[in-house]
Order: sequence, then C-alpha cells, then structure tokens
Amino acid sequence: MRTTADQLRDVLDHWRSGTGPLYQQLADAIVSLAESGSLEHGTRLPSERALADSLHLSRNTVTSAYQRLRDDAWLDTRAGAAPTLGSRARGLDAMSLQDRFAKILPGNQAPLVGLSSACPPPAPSVVEAFADPRSMLEASPTLGTGYAALGDPDLVDVVVARLRSQGIEASADEVVITSGGQQALWLTMTELVGPDAPVALESVTYPGVFDAITSAGSRPLALPMGPGGLDVEASVKLLKAARPQAAYVTTFHNPTDTTLTPDGALALAETAAATGTTLVDDRITADLALDGTAAPAFASLGTGASVVTISGLSKVFWGGMRIGWLHTNATLAAQLRQRKAAMDLGSSAFMQRIARELMSGFDETLQWRQEALRESLDATLEAIAEYAPEWQVRTPDGGPSLWVHVPGANADRFAARAADAGVPVAPGTAFEVAPGGGAAHFRLPFYLTPEEMRLGVKVLADRAA
Repeated sequence: MRTTADQLRDVLDHWRSGTGPLYQQLADAIVSLAESGSLEHGTRLPSERALADSLHLSRNTVTSAYQRLRDDAWLDTRAGAAPTLGSRARGLDAMSLQDRFAKILPGNQAPLVGLSSACPPPAPSVVEAFADPRSMLEASPTLGTGYAALGDPDLVDVVVARLRSQGIEASADEVVITSGGQQALWLTMTELVGPDAPVALESVTYPGVFDAITSAGSRPLALPMGPGGLDVEASVKLLKAARPQAAYVTTFHNPTDTTLTPDGALALAETAAATGTTLVDDRITADLALDGTAAPAFASLGTGASVVTISGLSKVFWGGMRIGWLHTNATLAAQLRQRKAAMDLGSSAFMQRIARELMSGFDETLQWRQEALRESLDATLEAIAEYAPEWQVRTPDGGPSLWVHVPGANADRFAARAADAGVPVAPGTAFEVAPGGGAAHFRLPFYLTPEEMRLGVKVLADRAA
C-alpha cells in the first residue's frame, strides 16, 4: 500500500530541478497530487517530523511548505492534530452523476438548435440503409433469433481489418463488439480497476467515463492539461508517482479536440509500460481529422504497454448507430465478451449486419462527414467573430466540437440561460475532473448545418452571454 509520503517522495524526486526553494517544490508537489485527485479532500498528511524523516528533508523545509499550504487554504489544521487537505481539494465527488449527465443530455422539449450533445445526424449512407435494409443486406433483416451475443463474425473481421490499417496487430479473438463506445468503456473500466484504485483521466474529459469509474469504485487522478492539450511532461511525472491501474485518454480529446503529438503518445505509452498502467485509448473521434493528424494508436507503438483500444461508428455515421468495439489481449477480450453477453445478450444482430455493410463504404462516408464538419466549423467561427468576438476559441485539430471560453462567465449560469433561449449547450463543469477545469467554458459541437450553427451562435450571443 503506497502511503502519502511515498507519493510525495516520487513527485518530489521528479520535480527537483535546483530552481526555487525546496519548501515551495514540496508545497507544489502536494498541490499537484491534490488537484489531480490522487490525494483527496480530508486526507491526513504526515506530521512535520514524520514527513521530514521520510523525505530526508529538514523539518524547517516541511514546516515552511505546510505554512505556505495553510496560507493558500489547501490545509485544514487543528491544534495537536496532523493537517488534512481542505475543501480546495474536492474532486469528482463534488458533482453527482445525475447532475453531470443532466448537463449534456438533451431535454424533453425540442430545442430551437440543439447543441448540448456532440452526436451527429445520420450520414446519407445511413439514411439509405434504413430506408431499404432488405436491399442493402440482400436478405430479410429478420433472419434467425436476432441475437449475435458474441459478435457477428463478419463484422468482427471487418473491424480486425480496420484495426490492422491503423497499425494494430489485431486478430478476431482480441475484438469485442459492443453497444457503442460507452459500453466498451464501462466494460473495460469495471473489469480493470478495483475499489479505491486511482484511474488517470485528462483533467477535463468525456463525462461518460465518470459512470464507469464510479461503478468500479475507483478514484479519478487528473492529468494536467494546457491550452494545447494534455501536458505530457507533467502527466508522465504524475503517472510515475501515482502508478494508477488505468489511464483513459481520448483522441481527438473530448471536449477540447486537441490531440497528442507522436512523441507525446510514445512518451505516455513508454511510461505506462514502466508503471504497469493499462492505457484505455478512446479513438471514437480519431477519424475526424480536420486541421491535424490524430495521434497514433497506443497499441501500434510497440512499447509493451497494456492497451485497450475503443472505437465505433457513432461519430462518423450516426449517433443512433450503437455499434462499437474494443481491442485488447485475447484473455481479457474473452472475459469481456462473456460479461457483455450476460448483460444484454449481445448487440442487435440486425444492427451489426447493417454496421458490417456500412463499413464497406467507410472511407466515402468519412470524407463526406469531414467535409460537412469543415463547412459547419467555418460558419461557426464566422458567426463567433460577428456576434461574439469576445469568446475565445482555438481551431480544433479534429473532432466535432469547439471548447469555448467566455471571459468572466459562470459556465452553469451561461448554460441555464442558453437552455431557456432554446439553444442548450453543455457547460464546462460537466467535463471537469477537479473543480475549476471547465470554468467559464462550454462545449460547442458543430455537427449541424452551417445555417443552424450561425443561428445557434447568434442566439447564444444575444441571450445567454
């Protein structure tokens, strides 16, 4: 069992650089672990004497560090007792799952322009497929029992071919067909991590992962992010210090739509291999490159890291295409396949057959989707420049959303006014692992037509800001 002192020793060893007083480096190490969720609100820290002995520091250094933390309201202290982390260290538990999902799911009323969910309308190939499924399948869509509990074999073969095209040495026994990426994520997390074990996440992240972590009884560990995406150097230090059982990383990142560089991806994978951390590589949006190239799949890098790769059809074809998959080692895949079958008797055989046929035209549909996204993005950026020039955005590397900063705004109040105006959006608070990560931000998906996006931005600027 790693103690608080063990974690602090690891972080301090990686942070010591000879610049700045040592007591400040120690204080920064404690804040880093608190902000990430590795040390939680209420955690009792060692006494000054005990921590000084454990870290081979002078007691004056520890005393000064603790005093700095008290001054900055990170520590709660009582006479005669060791200090504990105060309310600034509150993390995931500060928001219920119901509150989090309420922020991103559409309501019962049809909105004027619905922007709360980053799910696309159907591509033309999907509309055509469901208009006449018998023609596409060249057979009745109601053959057999309707079950494909262990995955349609032909669909599995198509998925294997796609994984191999991404540099992943996949085989059929390593693939699990799931009811979308969310189920793949839930199965993976609840199988891999145990109660109270840390799971590393980007400090703002896809809200669906929180349900999986809560179901597993695990604790979130926030990987630092900067304006350009994940802070790889700081994240590597944190992984080495905390050694989480799993690290969840999205490509392109949801909600900021940044991506790792190849060197950054390699550094994370090498660190995960060294720390025994399983990388959960969420590549649901990886195909939606706009002005950048997606980071390579972790499983293609040959580092020896344990990797679970998750993908699916919902972001390219249609939000209603609840067909996804995961790739991992054959032993874990077999366990997850059986768990899924016990859970829901397998994804619909009909939908799997439709997915199999749609994937034969994957490249054509992807090209259509990328062109549509670029047109809507251009219209959205033009509308922001015209109606809300104070909003701060960066052009995304890929993916379907903008991460919008509204200076001085309260994210939740902004979202409430947006919903009242008929243009619901997801506030940044829905995505944050630790409080403050989504402050004054909202996610703005641009899947809708250019005309709808212009109208949505105008209404938001007029009535929500």
